[in-house]
Amino acid sequence: MTIDDTQVRAALATFGSGARLEVSAEQVGLLRFAHSRVTAQHSENRLRVRVRLERDGRVAVGSVETLEPDAVRAMAAWLDEAITALPVRPTGPRGGRAHGGGPTPREVSEMSRTADAAQRYAWFDTIRTGLGEGTGLGGSIRHEVVDRVVTDDTGLYRQETLTTASVQAVADRDGRSASVKVVHRDAGQVAVDGIADRLLDQLAPIPGRERISGTCRVVLRPQATGTLLATYGYTTLGAAGYAQGRTAVAGRLGEPVASTTVTIVDDGTDPDGLPSGFDVEGSPRLRTPLVTDGVVTGVVSNVEHADVTGGVSTGHGVPFGWRFGADPSPSHLFMAAGDASEEELLSGVGNGLVISRLDYLRVLHPKDTLVTGTTRDATYWVEDGKIVSWHPPVRFTFRMDEVLNAVLAVGDARERGDQTFMESVTAPAVLVDAGPLRL
Repeated sequence: MTIDDTQVRAALATFGSGARLEVSAEQVGLLRFAHSRVTAQHSENRLRVRVRLERDGRVAVGSVETLEPDAVRAMAAWLDEAITALPVRPTGPRGGRAHGGGPTPREVSEMSRTADAAQRYAWFDTIRTGLGEGTGLGGSIRHEVVDRVVTDDTGLYRQETLTTASVQAVADRDGRSASVKVVHRDAGQVAVDGIADRLLDQLAPIPGRERISGTCRVVLRPQATGTLLATYGYTTLGAAGYAQGRTAVAGRLGEPVASTTVTIVDDGTDPDGLPSGFDVEGSPRLRTPLVTDGVVTGVVSNVEHADVTGGVSTGHGVPFGWRFGADPSPSHLFMAAGDASEEELLSGVGNGLVISRLDYLRVLHPKDTLVTGTTRDATYWVEDGKIVSWHPPVRFTFRMDEVLNAVLAVGDARERGDQTFMESVTAPAVLVDAGPLRL
């Protein structure tokens, strides 16, 4: 732990009553590459202190990048002045409380903690060499160590260290591209040696074809399913939107919202994701069933909206000032694997599409789960259950709930990924019936 406990407690005392601090010390090492050459190397150490002050129903927030006493006193004076200028508001009872138990302890990966520029270059060179001549390589390799502390004036004090190692590799040949994303808390578990073979498998020398129009069955590979799942969870499975009637599942606990093949949980303790111990309020991450056999069974909450989840926060508060909003949001989503092999999913598609990756999904109408997005890297056409040609990238506009309702089969293997608005999402491939995804 690189955060000085004495400095944290001194800062908390300086900010005074009603203060909550989230302190993070981040060490990031990054290597970027394009056209099979390194284009940038970067290392950064940064301390960030987020402060939330609440008094008499008034709230002021701020941040500072040091725990030095003079800077802390200056920020405290600024927040005192800001909160005094706000009107006093009646304070009602809080929506709930943080869970009384502590977060699940976990080991810290020493390989991730000590990874350096030489390690990142060695990983890059392994992938580049494995691809051989004639195949370009782009992407990035990142190692991150984050020490976290959350504390407040009630005596709460949580701390943990999180490590992350990730590889985003994109290979291109003859105008076609394929991608692999690997991310893990432990750098020793990143199977770098197999990445080139996975990319080459996707760059199969098969003919291209013109874009088809209409609708067909579609196989979403795990990374594509993960993007869909993360976007659906973010827009739909939070307690604030549920309580205020803003989401597609509002008022529907116990009702079917997806195919019976779909089961979704949020679990920050599961090592198959990127586990973390607690949220920005210090509430431990609780395993929270969300959709079970297609039936909505829960949502995630913070302290303010814990009345929706039995009076106890599930540990899904978000940073104040977060660019994705203030509502509690899923952090570690999992979709349960099924029993279908890749061959069985392809057989089930008959004539249709395979989507390896969704480049992004932009939300158009949250309550209707309406999104738009494009495919990217290794989109294929299937005939009689066999991949026979490359298909051009496709833009879709669709309702996510309709896609989840149309899932016919679920793959037996899952992949771990992450999103800018979610710590991790772990998902299998799925077979989607014709209808909701229209080309």
